[in-house]
Order: sequence, then C-alpha cells, then structure tokens
Amino acid sequence: MTKTSPVSRVFVAITVPSQIREEIMGIVSNLRDVSRNDVRWITEQYLHITLKFFGEVKSEKLPAMRLALREASSRHSPFSIELASIGTFGGREGLRVMWVSVAGQILRLEALQNDMNVAYSVLDFEKDQRPFKPHLTLGRVNDKVSTRRRAELEVAIGKVEMPDLVWHINAVSLIKSTLTSAGPTYEIIETVDLIPPHPDR
Repeated sequence: MTKTSPVSRVFVAITVPSQIREEIMGIVSNLRDVSRNDVRWITEQYLHITLKFFGEVKSEKLPAMRLALREASSRHSPFSIELASIGTFGGREGLRVMWVSVAGQILRLEALQNDMNVAYSVLDFEKDQRPFKPHLTLGRVNDKVSTRRRAELEVAIGKVEMPDLVWHINAVSLIKSTLTSAGPTYEIIETVDLIPPHPDR
C-alpha cells in the first residue's frame, strides 16, 4: 500500500516587523469599536504581504520550494515601503474586505514578486495571472451583514488616517498554514535574507 504524503497549504510572504504590527493593530482596535461583531478582524500574527500562494502542496515538494525561495531572493537587496491608506474590496452586497495598501519602492517589491513567479514556475506552479496588488488584509465583513450596514462601515473606514511609517524589507519567508477549529496557524518553513549590494559592485 502506497503511503500518502502529508499535504500543507503553503505561501511565500513578507512578514511584518513589530513596530508596524503594533500601529496596524491600534487602527484595528479603533475600527473594532465601530464594527462591533460585523467584521472578522485579523489578529497580529497573521499580518503579512503575500507574494505567492500555492494552495495545498505535498511535503516532498518542500525542499525544492526552499531552494526556489533562495534562488529568487538572491537577486534582490533590501528596500523600503510605506503604509499608504486603507482600501476595500466589494461584492454584490457592498463592502467585503478591508486592507492596507503600501507605497514607496513598489517597483522593487513587484520585481521580487515576479522573480518568485519565475522561480516557482520551474517547479510546475502556474504563474499568477492577476496583477500583483501588494496589501495587508485587515478584516472581512461577515456574510449576514446588511448592505446598509456595509455602507456605514465603509464610510467609517474612509475616515481613518494611516500613520507615516517606513517599513524596511530585508527578508522573505516560505510559510505553511494549517487550518484548525480556532483558525489557521502559521509555521515558517524557511526565511531568506535579501542581500545588501557589495560595496565594490
């Protein structure tokens, strides 16, 4: 009898430093007072910018995926981005998802994401077809919330001002997500540092 390989949900992401997390969670705390139980707000440990999501992956693929992470990251040096503003995604009923957009050296971030696409395509993972829109997800409106209430929440969110914060990106991580009854848990499989340019180059 063939043994079934364990399967995990895996993605590549940029994790969030503590100072940025604290600022974002302060904003979430204020919005939580307005939204009551109408929104499922993110908890601090789940904040990240996803560069590539793979879905379910068999365990024997993970070593090659770690190598691909190193290969794609090796072409990039650290760079900086800034928190920009709170954006929203909507659906037929109105407001659905709240997120924080980023600004600054976005072209550097897009180049990093593109190299991830290329490196993992060698392992037969399809390249992302949708345009890359880097963001930090904050919360999702519960399904049963009325259209009118969604509109009220969107107005409240539109009044939020983001603090001026610079975020220095110097590493990328391959992360495993395990679904539990209490929500997903994350485990970092590998973190690769972005390499500063050599002074002689």
